[in-house]
Amino acid sequence: MKLITLNIWGGRACKDSGIFVKYSDTDIWCFQEVYKDATNYYDGTTMKSEANRELFKDIESHLKFHKSNFCQVLDGIYGISTFLKDEIQIVSRGELLVAKGAWEDTSDMHNRDHHRKLQWFEIMLNGKKILLMNVHLTHRPQGKMDSEKRLNQSKIICDFMKMFDCPKILVGDFNLLPDTESINMIENAGMRNLVKEYDIKSTRTELYGKPLQFADYIFVSKEIEVVDFKVLPDVVSDHSPLFLEFEVK
Repeated sequence: MKLITLNIWGGRACKDSGIFVKYSDTDIWCFQEVYKDATNYYDGTTMKSEANRELFKDIESHLKFHKSNFCQVLDGIYGISTFLKDEIQIVSRGELLVAKGAWEDTSDMHNRDHHRKLQWFEIMLNGKKILLMNVHLTHRPQGKMDSEKRLNQSKIICDFMKMFDCPKILVGDFNLLPDTESINMIENAGMRNLVKEYDIKSTRTELYGKPLQFADYIFVSKEIEVVDFKVLPDVVSDHSPLFLEFEVK
């Protein structure tokens, strides 16, 4: 089973959304920073105005043999999404608020942020139930170090995972450095940090001009057998795609 997770940066780095899904044998796609039905959306910043505001539909048109799932975090038109190959059975699905935003408050732009959610699925693979989770966690305050908000996000995620007695895969853009307590909490919850385990040096591309080169992670529980894990070389965003091939023990 093959999975790719990628923060697609609103599609602003690629006019052709098909380039995001060029690995056609991928079974599971997890995306962050996805727009849906946002033709008239503009929040006053150049970066947002350059984004592809029909990105979800564009990707959906390329993944004709996948089930599409959109999780909105802002105004119904911006969020995260997961695409699962048609033959993957979805037992249950949902979303979990892990951090409350204050998008409307313009008095303190340093803390202005939208809601942050975890999109989850119980799926059946080879007769076994698996919990799949896709997240895009807060980037506020600036930097990628621990904060009360970030620590609380990790606690909510760890408490949620305790509710499921099955193999687990957690992926996405965490906006965290590898040596933070927020990341350590997830590791201590029984999840292998593949970015750390495989000694990955960066999950960002040349389009990202800041010095802290980490944001994206894949975590798996002990029942997930990792066949292959790597950072893909494609420069389609300021984030690099992370690739996982796995089997269930």
